[in-house]
Amino acid sequence: MIHSANTRIAISTVGSCVIVVDGKVVSGVPTIFYKVAAYLLLAGTNGSVTRQRLWSALWSDPRDADRAAANLRRSLARIRALQAKYGFTLIESNFHTVYLVEDAQVSWDLKRLWGILLDQGQPVRLGSYPGELLADIHDSGPEFEDWLGTWRETLRGRFLDRLAQSISDESWASKNGPTRRALAQEILSVDPCNEEAFRILMIDAAASRNAARLKQVYQRCETELRHELNVAISAETRTLYEGLMRSITN
Repeated sequence: MIHSANTRIAISTVGSCVIVVDGKVVSGVPTIFYKVAAYLLLAGTNGSVTRQRLWSALWSDPRDADRAAANLRRSLARIRALQAKYGFTLIESNFHTVYLVEDAQVSWDLKRLWGILLDQGQPVRLGSYPGELLADIHDSGPEFEDWLGTWRETLRGRFLDRLAQSISDESWASKNGPTRRALAQEILSVDPCNEEAFRILMIDAAASRNAARLKQVYQRCETELRHELNVAISAETRTLYEGLMRSITN
């Protein structure tokens, strides 16, 4: 299949894994493509890792290194065939290393998200958290599963940190009520037990003198903490709620 230089390739590895070529979903993509791409970006040095490190992560039985190396060779052949078929390049290799390359045709969600999370000067855009890294990839080896679990937590944690930074008192969002409220709601969509976000929503409800909404937010916070973490609401949140409620009902 021949594609022009204007072909647009969209690769998703956050949430569901999919490749879309000029608006059409590609079927039959080997899962190893998504695994290798994500590993190179997040674990590599400038997107590059040695072949040995890669096959050790993907096929982690040290007693059968020859078989693991052969698996990697076959997998890279499948990746080259996929890229050639659709006219793009993301992953290349030589005798020693496997590495990522730039291709102007390719848009990749994980690379975009990781760039935003690394750039402290770039605000996290509003919108739902895109999902877990390689969410629909299953049955990997134990080493890769451990690596994947760690990076899922890392991405989610960094995303939450950036959102929390955006609603801090020193941030631009603190001067914009609707924006701050939306950020707090986004935090709770990822971390439903985040008391700081609940406190922001409580303050927002009190600012509009909406006692019913203030009570609803407080009770939701209590419920989430009890059901998810089996802990009581903090004294700080309880004191804030009581003070806000007095301020709008007296």
